[in-house]
Amino acid sequence: MKSHKAFKRVFATICVLTLFAVQPGFAATKSVIKIKSAGRTANSIPNTILNGTTAPTKSIGINGDFYIDIKNLNIYGPKKNNDWPVAISLRGAAGVAGTDGKTGTPGVAGSDGKTVTNTSTVSGTSGATGATGATGATGLAGSNGAAGSNGAAGETGAAGASGSAGPAGPTGPAGSTGATGAPGIAGVDGAPGAAGITSVVVTDLVPWVISTGAPGTGIFFPVFPILAPNKKYIFTIIVSTSRSGNPGQIKGTIELNSKLAGLKSSVVTTAGMPNLGQTNYTSQIMFQGSISVGASVDSAILTFLDVNGKSGIDPISFTGFAWLTEVGSIT
Repeated sequence: MKSHKAFKRVFATICVLTLFAVQPGFAATKSVIKIKSAGRTANSIPNTILNGTTAPTKSIGINGDFYIDIKNLNIYGPKKNNDWPVAISLRGAAGVAGTDGKTGTPGVAGSDGKTVTNTSTVSGTSGATGATGATGATGLAGSNGAAGSNGAAGETGAAGASGSAGPAGPTGPAGSTGATGAPGIAGVDGAPGAAGITSVVVTDLVPWVISTGAPGTGIFFPVFPILAPNKKYIFTIIVSTSRSGNPGQIKGTIELNSKLAGLKSSVVTTAGMPNLGQTNYTSQIMFQGSISVGASVDSAILTFLDVNGKSGIDPISFTGFAWLTEVGSIT
């Protein structure tokens, strides 16, 4: 299921970003601007979006191109100075880890064993004395000759039985070890984190006109009026301009209303509009970059100025489109 969702995100991103590579041609007609086919031609080299299953090598694409690594869900671009910038991940943020379980309560210690007092201190009685053996008979008086032999000694009476010893007081048993406390209950796993946000907003810019005789004046307006705090975005803005053909220059810039340094754009440009002898002249300017919003709500301000102040007699008309994509992180 995760693989299917990842594929859908990559496919949707490729579909939207493919719009970046399709730029109208600059040929002019009397009333209708003809849009050239997408892709590289002998007359113009518009940017495009490439893809593959690995990171792009230096030899792939031209400056301004984008590249999508569809295997690792990374996007590169725009290519600048013949080098690819660091990839931007299209994956969602990881889920929040579960909290640790509570520690179990220690078990109650066992009580000490009681000491037993000796029950007797009296010594046992002595056994009775054994009976004296019988006296042997007196031998006949011997002649006064040699002395008669001594009679055999009577048998020793058996020893009386020993009296039983008084019992020693028993040693009290050692107290038993207290039971081990039961292990604490394991903590419940935390809920999976929400999927990372990948959303694309496409907006038609309200047409406007510059008509001034003062050099360096023009008009500014919020192209992205609400940018949420602590969010990351990438954007593309394509502006088409037209006038009757008088020479002159226009300057387009984009910055955050807060004046913070969180906006990076590939275009802060001055574009010439030469007089080619045509009844109507059209040109285009494209802004591409990223936005890192600070702790407060912010907006992106687009400014266009008439550098020469010639639009008072030949007004400059503007139309355009803006793409804004919220991403998980910007490297």
